[in-house]
Amino acid sequence: MRKRDLDRFRKVLEERRAALEERTERAAGEGRETVTQGGEDYVDDAVTQYAREFLLSLSDLERKQLQLVEDALERIDDGTYGECITCGENVSEVRLKAVPWAATCVKCQEIAERGNSMMLGGPSHADGDE
Repeated sequence: MRKRDLDRFRKVLEERRAALEERTERAAGEGRETVTQGGEDYVDDAVTQYAREFLLSLSDLERKQLQLVEDALERIDDGTYGECITCGENVSEVRLKAVPWAATCVKCQEIAERGNSMMLGGPSHADGDE
């Protein structure tokens, strides 16, 4: 990949990292704030608990995406950005433009998702009826 393209992807990833860090901190703060606002009855407590769990799960998802962004920045630094971490083939530029933190090519991503679906009890295509 050309240096100009890598620099462009680095900038996009760094901006995404900054936004995720800000939102993660804000969500974590709101989650802590919600915990301290005890309600007057069990309905208020239930709503407060739900809001807290929602904010914490949102924060957790953002932390996971933040890790993917960090990993992508490391791949830029070590010269492997744009290579599928599974098969070593090039990740298409179209995919990287859509998901700049993508670590795998579309084919390997589909295989991984199919495997996760089967582990979660999803439909099995082992009999070749795809």
